[in-house]
Amino acid sequence: MNKFNLLVIGCGNVGAFVAYNFKDFQLDDFVMQGFIDDDQEKWDKNLFGYPVLGGVDKIVHLQEKTGVVVTIANPVIKKKIIDKLLPNKNIIFPSLVSRHSWISTHVFIGNGVIIYPGVSINYHTRVEDFVIINMNSAIGHDCHIQRFSALAPGVALGGFTNIGECVDMGIHSATRQSVKIGKHSVVGGMAMVVKDLPDSVTAVGVPAKIVKTKKA
Repeated sequence: MNKFNLLVIGCGNVGAFVAYNFKDFQLDDFVMQGFIDDDQEKWDKNLFGYPVLGGVDKIVHLQEKTGVVVTIANPVIKKKIIDKLLPNKNIIFPSLVSRHSWISTHVFIGNGVIIYPGVSINYHTRVEDFVIINMNSAIGHDCHIQRFSALAPGVALGGFTNIGECVDMGIHSATRQSVKIGKHSVVGGMAMVVKDLPDSVTAVGVPAKIVKTKKA
């Protein structure tokens, strides 16, 4: 069986997790080759057991099929990088799902998703492309997590929660059932969202209240 090379974009904490636990994912068709990072001070160094091979521009025009995992936690930065790579059809975006997570039947998981150990995802939930769900998060039934969003450790989503695109959910934040969180919004750590949030806001506290609105 032919195997594809795999590159990891980002030498931060999520990148370290992927490197140290690569065998924990069901990626038998891929061989990890190293990191890609735009921080030139990291180039040609060995981090977490793998070489740093250069910046993102180095792989924009890859000529052979290659797996790429984007481990940038910030949804906005992650989206910019992925939008740059998507036109190249030689780039494959596999999902990394820990063997130590629990995924119900009737769950959809898109491309480029990273799911940590201890995560539970209940039935009829959709996890769209390039979402990160960090350790010990609990996702209720019939939830929808849209592209590029990031859930920190211990996030708990009640059933029928809808998380918009590029949402950043802080550590141990939670939602009541059927809550909708608008795209590009940020929910602070340990906040409890009990009613819908619009696009582009920051909400904190219990219950969560809007403390900042981003300018369009």
